[in-house]
Parts: sequence; C-alpha cells; structure tokens
Amino acid sequence: MNKVKYLSIVTTILLILNILLIAFILLHKPNMNEPRGPHGHMHGPRNIIIEKLDFDNVQIKLYDEKIKWHQEEMFRTQKDILALKRQLYSTLNQTQNVTLNDSLILEINKVQNQVEHINIKHFEDIKTICKPNQMNKFKDLSTELADLFSPPKRRPPHKD
Repeated sequence: MNKVKYLSIVTTILLILNILLIAFILLHKPNMNEPRGPHGHMHGPRNIIIEKLDFDNVQIKLYDEKIKWHQEEMFRTQKDILALKRQLYSTLNQTQNVTLNDSLILEINKVQNQVEHINIKHFEDIKTICKPNQMNKFKDLSTELADLFSPPKRRPPHKD
C-alpha cells in the first residue's frame, strides 16, 4: 500500500470520527438549568426532591417558583452575613474592641437565624405543593433534608 492510499484511509477514518463526535455532542446537549454532578449526571436537591415526591409537571412548575424565592432570600441573607463578617474581621487591624466584636457576632447570629427560618418556610412551601397521596413520601423526605442541603462532606486530611 502506498503512502497516498494509507493517508487517504487514515484521513477518512478521522473525518468520520470527528463527525460522530460532533453529532454526539449536539444530540446530548446538557440543559444548563439542571444541576449536574462531577460525571455529568443530573442530581442536586431539586431533582432529588422531584423524584422522591414524584411531582407532576404542574407541581414542578410550582416548585421552581418556590426555589426562585428561596434562592433570592438566601442570596440576600448571605450578602448580609458577608457584610457583617467583613466589618468583624476589619476590627482585627484596630485596637481590640470586645464590645463591637460581640455586637457584630450577635448580628451575624441573627441573620443566620433568618437563614434557618427561610429554609423551614421553603420546606413548608414544598409540603403545600404535595398531594395527599404524596404526604408519606414528604414525611420520609423530611428526615433527609438536613443531609440533602448540607455542604459536601470533606475527607479528613491525608496523614503521611
């Protein structure tokens, strides 16, 4: 087999592989609104709750509205906490002011308290979306909520 024929065959194979790869990418375009895990699989609290409670399309739409409210409230409170923490940590460059530090820490605690109230309202809102035949599923889910919405577990530091 001469070089030209060999190169033609290799080029044709590479062209076919590229076309197949492009087709695969276009046909499996991810929905950017869906949370995805490290391997591209859909996951996340939203999808887990929808699956566990077996929500229909109307319930999913209502749930998405509740999620939007929850995210807006959480963003607002996290912004408040960050501003208070910046004030607190800026006191490190000043003469020690225990009264100011305690006051700022109390304010941070108040806002953190608001966060928990926002979360519990969100879960109560989810419950209102449920149909009577889904209440047992909600009851089961309610025991998992703390773990479902907690940050990912970290591995302990590696010891040599």
